[in-house]
Amino acid sequence: MKKAQDIMANEVVTANPEMSVAAAAKLMLAKDVGCLVVLQESKIKGIVTDRDLMACAIKQHNIQECSISNHMSSPVMTATPDVLLINLAHLMAAEQIKRVPITEEGELVGIVSFSDIAEDMDEQVAGMWSEWLELISVTKTSAQHRRGKRFKKKTSTQPHPEKRSESLIRS
Repeated sequence: MKKAQDIMANEVVTANPEMSVAAAAKLMLAKDVGCLVVLQESKIKGIVTDRDLMACAIKQHNIQECSISNHMSSPVMTATPDVLLINLAHLMAAEQIKRVPITEEGELVGIVSFSDIAEDMDEQVAGMWSEWLELISVTKTSAQHRRGKRFKKKTSTQPHPEKRSESLIRS
């Protein structure tokens, strides 16, 4: 079974709690990520998402002066690299969490998103589907081959149904 370490992103974009919302938004845009893990002295203090930043702007806060610590989620649920993906997916769904930082001995080593898990499952299902179709093809070919050796095609001595009805009508 797959584990978090098999699909996690190893490069995690981080920020400090005092970073402004505007700076965080620029960083997220530049790095093409949907969240920043907020670190203070190498310890995870929170996580801030693009949605959190949008909420700040909608509330008409000054995004140049407002710090991300005002909008980050804290405390943060983390997982270890060896957690099974299925267990992580269940936990994320139950807690309605879309992203989980992966830590090892307290140090940030990666991040897994619910989208990463869904994409991996999609690939696994596609692979299983492909294997299943191949198995069906082999089984079908094998069955046809066996039938061909055991049974000769039976030919009917009865006339075609249309011809039978014609002969009944003419009689």
